[in-house]
Amino acid sequence: MKILAIESSGSSLSIAISENSNIVTEYFYNAGKIHSDVLVPLAEKIVKDAKWELKDIGKFAVSCGPGSFTGIRVAMSVIKTLAQTLNKPIVSVDTLDILQNQLSIKNIKIVPAIDALRNEVYVKEKGKIVIVPVENFVKKLKKYKNKITIIGNAAMVYNKILSKELGKSSVSLQPNLHFPKSSTLSL
Repeated sequence: MKILAIESSGSSLSIAISENSNIVTEYFYNAGKIHSDVLVPLAEKIVKDAKWELKDIGKFAVSCGPGSFTGIRVAMSVIKTLAQTLNKPIVSVDTLDILQNQLSIKNIKIVPAIDALRNEVYVKEKGKIVIVPVENFVKKLKKYKNKITIIGNAAMVYNKILSKELGKSSVSLQPNLHFPKSSTLSL
C-alpha cells in the first residue's frame, strides 16, 4: 500500500511516502514553524518526485501531537482534505509513539519526551500522554541511570539536568535524531 505521512508537531516539518513498508522518499525541514507556507507544495512535490499521483495513495498518516497546535492543525487539515477528497483512510499517531519507534538501542531504555514549556515535559504514563514537571520526570527515571536515552526535544532543552541526574548517555543523541520523522509514521 502507498502511504503519505506528515509530521509537523514541532519546529520541523517532515513528509514521507512509503510503499509496502519501504520508504520511497522523505523530505525533512527544520526551518522553524513555516508549515502553512510549505506543506501543500511539498506534498505535491514528493508525490510528483515519486512519479505517483495523489489518487495512487492508499492511506494517509499524520502526527496528532502533542506539540505545536498550529503545526498539527495545518497537517491535519491537509491530510483530512486529501483523504476526504480521495475517499481514503487516515491513521493518526501521537508524536511520542513516533519518537519511541524511531530508535532502538540494545539494553538501553528509550524514553520519548517533548518540552511542554515552564519546566514541564510531555511523556507517556500507563499509555496516556501527560504533562509532568521535569524534576518528577527525572525522579521516576533515576533507577535507569546510564541505561537510558531520552529522545525528543526535551533532551536538548533540559540537557544539563538530565545529563547530571541520569548520566551523560541519556542525552547523547545527535540533535537531528530528536525530531519526529514522517518516515517512521509512514511505516
